[in-house]
Amino acid sequence: MSVISAVVTSDKIVLTEGTFNEDGTVTLIKDETFDLEEGDRQLAYVVMHRRLADRLGKGIEQVVLKASAGGQYAANTAVLHSAELRGVFLSAVPGGVSVKQLQKNNLSRNFGSRKVDAYLKDDDFFSEKFAGASLRKGSREAAFLLLAARD
Repeated sequence: MSVISAVVTSDKIVLTEGTFNEDGTVTLIKDETFDLEEGDRQLAYVVMHRRLADRLGKGIEQVVLKASAGGQYAANTAVLHSAELRGVFLSAVPGGVSVKQLQKNNLSRNFGSRKVDAYLKDDDFFSEKFAGASLRKGSREAAFLLLAARD
């Protein structure tokens, strides 16, 4: 099953694509970043939507998205722009593709014995759990979502 995970910021979307292996590891297929176009945000959202719809329409069975954190930072402009771009991402997911949204604070409580940030810093953990395409350190959070989404 091919799964794409995504972490959205105010100006980019980091995507990792992988397949689950029987031994609990993930074979990475692709690690990529979609940068938001410069200029008018509304027009940039239109371009991003087209790019995402094209990318997500290619044999993906599930999408895992880092959910909005909200809380005390929700009024921050960057957080609001991230939420807008997350909406663009969600609207580009084709019908029939399962979408799972995972909050980082829930992952820290429910995945393993460490907090997510401790896993993200652990080179050995990523070497043991991921094979295939090379993974940039800046994409680890998106890749971690692949592991956390496995049922």
